Amino acid sequence: MVPAIYLFDRFDGPLGILPAVASLTHTEELGGEDTIEFDCAAAPEKGSRLLWRDPEDGAWREHVVVRTNEPLTGPAHVYAESSISELLGDFIEEERLSAKTAAEALAAVLAHTRWTAGYVGAGDARHGCLLYHVNALAALRRVEEVWGGEIECSIAVEDGRVAGRTVSLPARRGGWRGARLTRGKGLVSCTRTVLEDEVLTALYGFGRGLPVLDESGEHTGGYTRRLTFGAVNNGVNWVGSDEARLVWGRPDGSGGRAHRFGCVVFAECEDASELKTLTEAELARVSRPRVAYEAEAARVCGCGFVGLGDDVAVCDDARVPPWRFTARCVRRVRELGAGGIVRRLGLGAVERTSWSASADVAARVATVEETAAAAGEAAAAAAGAVSSLEDLSEMEF
Repeated sequence: MVPAIYLFDRFDGPLGILPAVASLTHTEELGGEDTIEFDCAAAPEKGSRLLWRDPEDGAWREHVVVRTNEPLTGPAHVYAESSISELLGDFIEEERLSAKTAAEALAAVLAHTRWTAGYVGAGDARHGCLLYHVNALAALRRVEEVWGGEIECSIAVEDGRVAGRTVSLPARRGGWRGARLTRGKGLVSCTRTVLEDEVLTALYGFGRGLPVLDESGEHTGGYTRRLTFGAVNNGVNWVGSDEARLVWGRPDGSGGRAHRFGCVVFAECEDASELKTLTEAELARVSRPRVAYEAEAARVCGCGFVGLGDDVAVCDDARVPPWRFTARCVRRVRELGAGGIVRRLGLGAVERTSWSASADVAARVATVEETAAAAGEAAAAAAGAVSSLEDLSEMEF
């Protein structure tokens, strides 16, 4: 059935129930979007808040109206994003997180918002990063990237309105609940996709740009080459997998197989040993093809529902040979209608999200800026040397 949607204004004032026409579509993915779409007789205002209870797990969810389409005749279409998107409006000028635990980093970011920190299961390891001129949501994603874990939001409701908004950082969302999708028992279709990502067998790893120091050891503001890990890797600045090379390497012209090289930058890493460990972890991810499955199911055997991050067993005996595998749910689209729930589940690899792609672009821009800064330092030094020579030409000997 279609869940009841409670409508609130931009300042959390209750406005009543907003009835959806026919169905409500909920889309969410790990580290990415969390949206709802539905049709209704009268469109709510932009920024209005929508509160509804998930019919599968009973959790309260809050979304904010982002866009409405209102045709001349017929129902209006509403598109709303998770209320965590309000953190886009909270700005962090500068927050230096040095040797902080995940819990401390999460609390530091949320101190700029009205959200509170919840459970943190990412461990007690201490890391650091600089949050500079970013919105709070981007800062939250940065914490997720540096300290590990997966952000999870929860909404507490009392007396018919939101009483609390919490952000948790478990080591991973979901788990094994016994969910099974079986052909003939609710599984409608299953599609396997090999993603276009390049398979690499060796990676160069680069860390933070090393600062330029003056004669007294003070930082001048410029940067030189990036940190490498050759000092702790027998003088070699890359790591490789011979097993992957034999399968995915390229012909070397002599009958053998050469590595397919790539590089990765960890802009905040300042330790060579840690940089090597991070590069090895990234190599393990990119040294084999990434495969994703999309399954459509009207019913889930076992636990009854699949949450985001849950492991799912899939059995499709209509294939030759049969497909039988277990994969993680990284994206789910549910159509909640009067006829029941139709699920389209993305299983396996996590696609790059827009914020991740933007972060990659930002890292490349930072690299260019550091290179330009170093070039500027060199140019200034050269100009000073030329000026000194010009001064000598005016002197008498």
